[in-house]
Amino acid sequence: MRKGWSIVMLALLCGGLTGCNQMGVKQNADSAFEQVRDRFSEQQAFAFHGTTKLVTGDTANGNVVSFSGRKTGDDMLMRVDFAVPEQKQAKSVSLLSKNEQIYVRTEGSAGWKNTSGQDTVFRQEMNNWDPVFAMEQINQMKKSVLPLQDRAPEDDIEAVRILMDSTKLKSWLAEQMKSQASARTQSHAGGAAVLQTEAIHQPRLKYALTLSDGTWNRPRTGATIQATEPPVDEIIDQMELEAEYTIYYNKNTKLPTNMTMSIRSEYDMNDQRVREYTQVETYLQNYGQAIPVPDPTAAGAKG
Repeated sequence: MRKGWSIVMLALLCGGLTGCNQMGVKQNADSAFEQVRDRFSEQQAFAFHGTTKLVTGDTANGNVVSFSGRKTGDDMLMRVDFAVPEQKQAKSVSLLSKNEQIYVRTEGSAGWKNTSGQDTVFRQEMNNWDPVFAMEQINQMKKSVLPLQDRAPEDDIEAVRILMDSTKLKSWLAEQMKSQASARTQSHAGGAAVLQTEAIHQPRLKYALTLSDGTWNRPRTGATIQATEPPVDEIIDQMELEAEYTIYYNKNTKLPTNMTMSIRSEYDMNDQRVREYTQVETYLQNYGQAIPVPDPTAAGAKG
């Protein structure tokens, strides 16, 4: 009988230690993320670049979006290159956030143009690929932080996996889509000059809808141009959406070296069920190396 009790107590002890160990590992992952988040938020200068890969159904569109940029103080300079498969071409746009204003320079333009209150689509584009905005979103939308096994303990890189809250993601996506639709409606109502600016560029939708020009948001064309309100809530309500981040960081400095976001979505579009899998990879480097961004008000200023 005593032997039996010993076996039971040993099993309970081992189970308790395993539970404590798992809880400790989970707490360590949470703590690691918080340290990385806080250290990153302190950085006043760094450079970044990345790519977005999309697979829709059985079709791989490859690098649908590539981006690069640098942060200096509160200023952010970014270039975004994106494929337009339906037009069989690639386009690019340069974006500059300075003194709380958004400036844009498109291909062939002589200099920077202040978006002058019509900056919704350009600000969305910057937010899609801005690592600072990404870290803020991770912090706001994280559901859980999980440890990752260190497969190369000899190097200085460690990683954590962050599962995102699908409900919060869908709410953010709905807000983004509605803002984009509103911007187009205002542009059509505002006259030809604004319409031309809006027609130059449409922001990607990072979380779904093929990262292309967003046919859901394209107005009907004909004798008159008439913007129609897309069924945003209907699209979002029936959408299945999940996302997670893997943040790799230097274990000594606690600064991220790269962030990989994986997004899976399924939704109805044009009477078809669309399934997407997207990966956004962002690499960070040159911490502390401040390079002034261009002065967008100077004649002929380029970035």
